[in-house]
Amino acid sequence: MRLQSERPSNSEPKKSAHPARTQPSPDRSPWHRGLSIGLIIAATVLTVFSTYTAYEVISNFREVRAKASDNVEWSLSQVELETRDYTAAIETAMLSPEDDLSRLRLRYDILYSRVTTIVSSPVYQRLTSVPEFEAALARVDTMVRGALPIIDAPNAELRTALPLLAQDIENLRNDTRTLSLKGLTFFAELSDRQRATVTQTLLRLTALIVLLLIALVALVIHVFNIYRLSRQHSQALSEANHRMSTILTTSLDGVLVTDSAGRLIEFNKACEDIFQYKFEDIRGQNVVDLIAPHETHAMHKAALKRMINGGSGHFAGRGRVRTDLKRADGTVFPGEISVEMAEENGQRIFLGFMHDISDRVAAEKELVQTRDQALAGERAKAEFLTVMSHEIRTPLNGMLGNLSLLNDTKLDASQTRYIRNMEISGRVLMRHVDTVLDIARHEAGVLNISLACTDLSVLLQELVDSQLSAASARGNALSWRWEGTPRVWVRTDRAALEQVLLNLIGNAIKFTQEGAITVEAEALPESIDGTPVIELRVSDTGIGISEDRVNQVFEDFVTADTGLGMVPGGTGLGLGIARRIVTAMGGTIGVESTIGHGSVFWVRLPMAPGRRPAQTAQTQRPKEQIKRRVLLVEDNAINRELAEEMLRNAGHMVVTAADGAQAVQRATLNGFDVILMDIAMPVMDGLQATLAIRAGSGPNKNTPIIAVSANILPTERARLAEAGMNGFLSKPLDRAAFETTLQTLATAPDPEAPEEDSVAPDDLVDAKALNNNREGLPLDTFARLLTRFLDEGDALQSAITDPYRDAAAVAKMCHNMAGASAVFGARNLHAQLVAADSAAKTQDPAAFEDALIALPAVWKKTRAALMDHMPSDAAE
Repeated sequence: MRLQSERPSNSEPKKSAHPARTQPSPDRSPWHRGLSIGLIIAATVLTVFSTYTAYEVISNFREVRAKASDNVEWSLSQVELETRDYTAAIETAMLSPEDDLSRLRLRYDILYSRVTTIVSSPVYQRLTSVPEFEAALARVDTMVRGALPIIDAPNAELRTALPLLAQDIENLRNDTRTLSLKGLTFFAELSDRQRATVTQTLLRLTALIVLLLIALVALVIHVFNIYRLSRQHSQALSEANHRMSTILTTSLDGVLVTDSAGRLIEFNKACEDIFQYKFEDIRGQNVVDLIAPHETHAMHKAALKRMINGGSGHFAGRGRVRTDLKRADGTVFPGEISVEMAEENGQRIFLGFMHDISDRVAAEKELVQTRDQALAGERAKAEFLTVMSHEIRTPLNGMLGNLSLLNDTKLDASQTRYIRNMEISGRVLMRHVDTVLDIARHEAGVLNISLACTDLSVLLQELVDSQLSAASARGNALSWRWEGTPRVWVRTDRAALEQVLLNLIGNAIKFTQEGAITVEAEALPESIDGTPVIELRVSDTGIGISEDRVNQVFEDFVTADTGLGMVPGGTGLGLGIARRIVTAMGGTIGVESTIGHGSVFWVRLPMAPGRRPAQTAQTQRPKEQIKRRVLLVEDNAINRELAEEMLRNAGHMVVTAADGAQAVQRATLNGFDVILMDIAMPVMDGLQATLAIRAGSGPNKNTPIIAVSANILPTERARLAEAGMNGFLSKPLDRAAFETTLQTLATAPDPEAPEEDSVAPDDLVDAKALNNNREGLPLDTFARLLTRFLDEGDALQSAITDPYRDAAAVAKMCHNMAGASAVFGARNLHAQLVAADSAAKTQDPAAFEDALIALPAVWKKTRAALMDHMPSDAAE
């Protein structure tokens, strides 16, 4: 069967209806066609050039003949002869007084005529390019013309003037000799050049003729080659058609062919096996009635009609399409089909490729069911972990909160050390709970690491101090030291590193008795991705680990069997969690151990060099602060009350304003030392209020104005500075940052920059930040502010979930809550609110909507965490 495809695109190569017609020729036909055109063009160009060259040869011959007829050289030589005759006539006239001077006048006229011809003839114009010829000709012409009045005078006067003519005769003879020699030389050289030109032209003509003959021979050879290839292609096409027929018959996929009316023309063996028909029994019948379920007959027939009419087909050209098919016994099964149109003897036909996918569909359903069951189990586990972690975290929050309150009371040095140790252990325990809760997420590779400048020496000292009592209880000596040059300040995640090292130190204490445990830190010369590496080692003189268990210690739920009657407690998760944390931090962890001699656990982490934070230097300054008159402009009641309380506790006099208009009014009436200005406020925003204060003539025209906002975009800072603001502070307001800004009036730290004591985004509430911000507040005031914040959060959630929400109002609520969320240490919520606020300010609807979608879930978790920090009296 010979087929000519109309729609080759998207067809399957192994099932194409026309590989035999296209396979032998597509790669060669364009090449042969291009070569033929090139040879024809080359022959044409060579013919044109040959014709032109022949014309040039003929023209050169004509020019040579023309030059010969002019007899130029003879005319130049005659000038010299005429001058000699003229000289002889003068001499004769001078010697023979009886001479009538007619011969002299004749010789003069001949010479005069010859010189005039040379001067005026265009043939001699080319000689003007020879300087000697041109100068000599000018002198000869001058002398000849100068003698004209004398020659035309009467005989007596002429005879008297003969001596005058004789005086110039020698110069005239020399000049005419110069004319003759230079002219003859010039025309001789010109003739040589013309002969060379003719020779080159003849050679070029010969070469062009040779090339033309070569091109004609190549064209003849190429035409013969095309004829030979055409015969080979015809033979290959015949063989390919035969192979195609064999392929269709033996294909494992079903292949059928119909005419334009859908009547079966071909039905291979695979189709017979799939549909349980014999081709002899169904030849000529409509394929739609045979293989399509009854309910889809109309759809398939309509698609076939559209394809016949030249429209887009339902299946044609779309590759494999999954659909339901029907067997001879009426059984419906899932299948894949692809349809292509082609032509046979000018008639349109359709080729269908069929594949039974019943087994694949059944396997897919089984996989989906297995996946759903696994996901259900994971959800159940996650819900259980969430509930249990919350139940454990609630009393932990109470314990840590009371430790924080106890730390604010009068304590001696030992009590302070005990409380610090308990706080470290409590934070680690809290992180254990969170890590267990997030263990599934860690397995997926999602672990957020927050880098900040950390004093590594202080961290190690605190860890050792917190574990000294446990080590002493088992008779162990616990110490730490630097190996080599110390690198004290580094950038790392303090909490994560603290958890890893506590696991390692705790294990060392657990498996060592009456021994020594040493923590070592060493800056290695190597680096990871360009970042310097620090190795931390925890070595002990304990029981050691057997060689067959060394490779298992970092797996989950692996506990040590000492074999010595000692059964240390533990879940077996500590080292597994440490491995995950170290991997997330970009480092490696390992162990070297010998039974009976001890173990060395090492951690290699990339740690960029850090700098001592500015706050550290400030702790050494005197605590006396200058009391200032402060105008606090803040529209959010919680932020306003908290900032006012902080400033008053610091000894400042505070006047508050709820919007920009009130701020302008108060700034007009009273003088202040500094104005703290919120940016986004109702009635009049902070930018407008600043412009109004600077433009006025009140007492605060030159008072420093500091922008205070939860989210000041970098692009806004220049605009705020141009309006007259002198500095920037981020919310929540920090007393030390406030005093530093007043002293320097420099740009405040970027609110988007990571803070030194930042916590990982997975920690919903930063207890330390919350406790620092509530310092000095009575419990009832803190409870009231927290309750109001929770109410505002609930209102924001309701506004977000409202299908008819006001985007501008929601954006305003996000901005107002952003500062308060940072006050209460809700870092996740703060980041999400800042993202929404930034998207609203930059007018990015897609980013704003994305931020709002995530907010309800974040608020639900944050609200539950904040309730754990609510004072017990208020909670009741």
